[in-house]
Amino acid sequence: MVMQHKFVELMPDTIKEGIIYISPEYGTVIHLCACGCGEEINTPLSPTGWELTYNGKFISLSPSIGNWSYICRSHYWILKNKVIWAEDWSENQVNLKRQNDKKESESYYSKNKLKENSLEKQYDNKNMKIAEKDTFWTKMLKIFK
Repeated sequence: MVMQHKFVELMPDTIKEGIIYISPEYGTVIHLCACGCGEEINTPLSPTGWELTYNGKFISLSPSIGNWSYICRSHYWILKNKVIWAEDWSENQVNLKRQNDKKESESYYSKNKLKENSLEKQYDNKNMKIAEKDTFWTKMLKIFK
């Protein structure tokens, strides 16, 4: 199955079969399940979620799309707009993958929170240093003290 892609700002009210809607502004990709069951599949783009590749002609999504929470339990890749079917996973495989994804996400965001806090402190320190620098008016006040 070959799907078309469409870049949008906001997702349409009705998702059409065979079209992958991509909102770069909101970091999300939505399509109807490739198996034809009609379920709406949301693949949020993030450093720990899905990654979209666009070469100017085709799109690819990585990692694979595993619809384990739906009755169909379909599992596939979207590579260069083509649906490539993958093997079904056991409940144990799905649970291990979910646990691994959760750990990776927690690790990624905790590391970035530390960096963010460090940047905030550096920024605050820079502001404090700037505030401590003698401005024209603080120099004038010192002269007249």
